[in-house]
Amino acid sequence: MRQIAAIALLALRHVFRSRVVLVLSVLLFAAAFFLPLALRSDGTPEGLIRIHLAYVLGIASFLLSLATLWAGCAAVSQEADDKTLQLLLVKPVPRLRIWIGKWTALLVLDALLLAFVGAVAAGTLQAKLRRGGFEPDALAAAKQTVLASLQTLRAPLPDVEADVRVEYEQLRAAHRLPNNASESAILDSLRRTRLAHLYSIAPGATRGWLFTISPPARQGSPTTLIVQFKADSSVPGAAEMEASIELDVAGQIFSRPLRAMPGTLQTVVFDGIPVAASSATVSFANRGTHGATLFFDPADGLVLRRPVGTFAGNYLRALGQLYLRLALFAAIGVTLGTLFSMPVATFLTLVLILILQLSGFISAAAQVDRATFVANVAPFGAVAPDHGGNDAREVAAPSPVARAAATVLFYAYRATYLTLRPLLEDQTLDDLSTGTYLPPRDLLRNVLQQGLVLPALLAVLSTAVLRRREWALPAGN
Repeated sequence: MRQIAAIALLALRHVFRSRVVLVLSVLLFAAAFFLPLALRSDGTPEGLIRIHLAYVLGIASFLLSLATLWAGCAAVSQEADDKTLQLLLVKPVPRLRIWIGKWTALLVLDALLLAFVGAVAAGTLQAKLRRGGFEPDALAAAKQTVLASLQTLRAPLPDVEADVRVEYEQLRAAHRLPNNASESAILDSLRRTRLAHLYSIAPGATRGWLFTISPPARQGSPTTLIVQFKADSSVPGAAEMEASIELDVAGQIFSRPLRAMPGTLQTVVFDGIPVAASSATVSFANRGTHGATLFFDPADGLVLRRPVGTFAGNYLRALGQLYLRLALFAAIGVTLGTLFSMPVATFLTLVLILILQLSGFISAAAQVDRATFVANVAPFGAVAPDHGGNDAREVAAPSPVARAAATVLFYAYRATYLTLRPLLEDQTLDDLSTGTYLPPRDLLRNVLQQGLVLPALLAVLSTAVLRRREWALPAGN
């Protein structure tokens, strides 16, 4: 442990001497102190909370990630260029302890900086909420729905597979299917169309959603249930919709009329529900204003939320998730610095940052099936010649070269997604800024995955390279 501590101390000194890390640290402090003061919300406490949690912590996390990757690369490759690493390698120090020492130094630095940013962000947010001049009812509602820890419940989608398959067979028998589309793509389109029809509410009609509450609330303890929805209208323009929401919990019915603008997220809070139940039914009635039909997204158009913890606990778990992400970045940076020279390692860190910025596109592309991806991506061939002298044109099928290129691209996306999945699918700040509950089991899973298993694999790889790679000794040795 003394050797690891001594190596970590030397690595920290080297980090503090780095100008790039110093510049990023200055930007981090500026973001923590001045960005919250410069931010302007939409005038609501909900907007203020979301902007602070998403923007301040998001920018701080990005700067910390960049600084951690850079410092990790410099911890080995820069010291190798300066001929200071060779002095350490000739000493009777196990190569694994060298890697752990440099990784530990970055962990300590990230812990201090993240704790500072987290404290400043939380303190600034509380101060602006107190001095914002918000109405007490609006502020209380915001604390219930955003500055909270809420479990999101979704109603199961209806089973439409049999109807979709029947419709597909009918279209195929009538020769009405496009020749250049895969079966899975056509079935997915038919499925989405049928679900969209089921989740539309005509004027004067009512639709219900059935939610399972698991685990159910304790018997006799009053609770709060929150309905959130977003609906689009068939009437264009700023036509306000009129509706009513009815919540049925264990036979007790709570009803609220509402007027809202289509296309915006609406929140209805039902307080003081005094019963324990394992299910709840939400009925949405369209009052038929302007003869408009309302359309809901099948998965997220209407959800039920309930408090299952405190915001303080949620906030600490979010900071823990961000710290584990930084721990993995530190391990990646030290490993890249071990495998490559400083310029190459720096280039690879920039590539990694670019990939993470495109995480949504990569995740979406990697999760479709290969046939659909190739059919959508492969460029089509030249326009086929006209037949019969008319103006109708047929598009040729993709060439073998185009299909092969699209297939290679698909597997590249899939490999990138599987390799960097813990980083690409991180939704911590989005969940925190919307009051979504962050389960402790997710934090424990990331402790094992991002804090132990993946760094251990990178440590083994780096140790093997440190043992086998030839390092030029300093002059005079």
